[in-house]
Amino acid sequence: MAIINCPSCNTKISDKATTCSGCNYDFISKKTAQGLDQEQLLAKQRMQHIKRKYSLQMQAMVAIIAILAGSLVWYFGGRNGSSVMNLLSYVLLGIGAILYLATRVRLIMSKKSK
Repeated sequence: MAIINCPSCNTKISDKATTCSGCNYDFISKKTAQGLDQEQLLAKQRMQHIKRKYSLQMQAMVAIIAILAGSLVWYFGGRNGSSVMNLLSYVLLGIGAILYLATRVRLIMSKKSK
């Protein structure tokens, strides 16, 4: 008896099982409980991967906007020594930079896991 991954949900199950206990994927008819066959299942997984990649790209854009906003706050108000504006600019720059780097790492990891 070997342990395999379900093609629908990646749950580890026995190769002797006829259905997956996690998602009710039927190994005999090769269909999920929703009636999706293997080809439709792969298309659904590709679409989820594309949506996740798009979401990560939008998060990177938000981080770039935060960096830009921090730069603008520093340029127009933080250089004069105003402690509140100076602090705000550094916080926006820091948060934006950390968020951008973390998002880029997550995008790279997403590409490797594909």
